[in-house]
Amino acid sequence: MKTRMNVAIRRNRQTPCGAPQGFTLLELLTVISIIGILASVAGPGLSNALQAAKANAAMQKARQIALGLRGFALDNGGAYPVGENTFGESITSSNAAFRDLYDYLEDESVFAVKGSNWGADADNKMESGSDYVQAGENHFAYIAGLDTMSRSSWPLVTDGTDGQGTFVTDRKQRGGLWAGKRGAIVRCDGSGSVVRLSRSKGGGARFIPRDDDPQQNALEVSYMGEGVKLLDPEG
Repeated sequence: MKTRMNVAIRRNRQTPCGAPQGFTLLELLTVISIIGILASVAGPGLSNALQAAKANAAMQKARQIALGLRGFALDNGGAYPVGENTFGESITSSNAAFRDLYDYLEDESVFAVKGSNWGADADNKMESGSDYVQAGENHFAYIAGLDTMSRSSWPLVTDGTDGQGTFVTDRKQRGGLWAGKRGAIVRCDGSGSVVRLSRSKGGGARFIPRDDDPQQNALEVSYMGEGVKLLDPEG
């Protein structure tokens, strides 16, 4: 009887295949260590991929804005919003310019980008034009003074900058949404892309490089001619 009980106890402590049940403490610690190493290696790459995907989504929004601007221009002799908008406001910000798109873009959220310090959200309250694209509801900058005949590679809509046409690495500041690594741009021909930002000499501010001269800032707009201005959002 004693021998049979010992056999039964041994069987209860083993799996049908004879292997011990569960893991030892050493095995668990080893697995946890391996997971930690893998996470430390994959973490930065995963974070960078997520940011790139978000920047691409923002660029697609900018393309929708550019399509609205194209529709406005077709109805206004080829000119994009400039001077004064249809609500009598001086166009001194991209918000004021984009209010001219009231009849062209029905979803106000296209102007907002989550995480932006210019405009992270829009309430879609659009009972009148004065409610459209208010301060804090727009992330994007606009280059005023262009028209449908402007050079196709010139920027028309970009990420909102730091107020100086450049970008910063601090995500908590305006112009820092992509941490100084990339920038969304839509050109006059409607093409859009997310470009790698360049750095000014001396390691200063980051900027969107010009297509024809990558050493130059595409948003230093004097090369586009007289009357052209970069307009950041209201905020």
